[in-house]
Amino acid sequence: MIKSFLPILLLTSLIAQNSYSFSFNNTVGAAFNTDQVIVNVADNCSNLGITNEDLLTIIQEALDEYWNTVATSKLVLVLGSLITLDNAFYTEKMCTKSGNNCEPNINLIVSSGITISCNENSTDNFTSDSILGITLPNNITGSVLQGSLLLINDRVTNQFQNKSRSQMISIIAHELGHAIGLGHSPIKDSLMYYTLVPVRDRLGFDDIDGVTYLYPKSQPFGCGLIHYVNTKNDEDQNSIILLALVFFLSLLIISLYRKEKPLLVHSSSY
Repeated sequence: MIKSFLPILLLTSLIAQNSYSFSFNNTVGAAFNTDQVIVNVADNCSNLGITNEDLLTIIQEALDEYWNTVATSKLVLVLGSLITLDNAFYTEKMCTKSGNNCEPNINLIVSSGITISCNENSTDNFTSDSILGITLPNNITGSVLQGSLLLINDRVTNQFQNKSRSQMISIIAHELGHAIGLGHSPIKDSLMYYTLVPVRDRLGFDDIDGVTYLYPKSQPFGCGLIHYVNTKNDEDQNSIILLALVFFLSLLIISLYRKEKPLLVHSSSY
């Protein structure tokens, strides 16, 4: 009886060891309902210390090195183009805050996909130079995410401009995680960890679990194989089984050849 519970106990142990803490940044767990989401970039940045072309390259690397690497997720983020936005995206606040709620500014609604824009608002958005970027899914219908806005701190004294290229890439990738519906993670090796980690060049298991949950890839039908490495005892046991099979098959072939009863069921009396 005890042996019958061992697989269940082992499975429970594995599940417990691989439980992570990804969260959502909206109350309905909203996600885009398309496999490909376009990321457009405003041409209004002036204080980041990089050109628009550099920013596009950084964003492309953020897509390719992070969110587009998840084999279990169907989501593909596609870099769009440089676009010209109304000046409100550069000057106005992201939303009106009320407790934990954030009512989107109707002047900054993104109709579809993800829009990245610079913003210099220091009254509501970037109250500190250390705030590098803020993101809000600001167009949600039911549980379907229609559009998200990502704002980068473009104040003259912003700290984004002082980061290394790899840090800029991970910062953008982190904010893109919010744009697709993910919240912060308490797991330090996750991209979605709530604060910047100096060295971070890949997604953590928590990030992968989160994007897979929101954008699961359908699994093909068919049989799967489990491959494992035999221990020495397993090899010895398999060899004995193989020899036994060969022996019994030989006896069967000999008995059939002699057109007698199979030796496997033959009995003698003395």
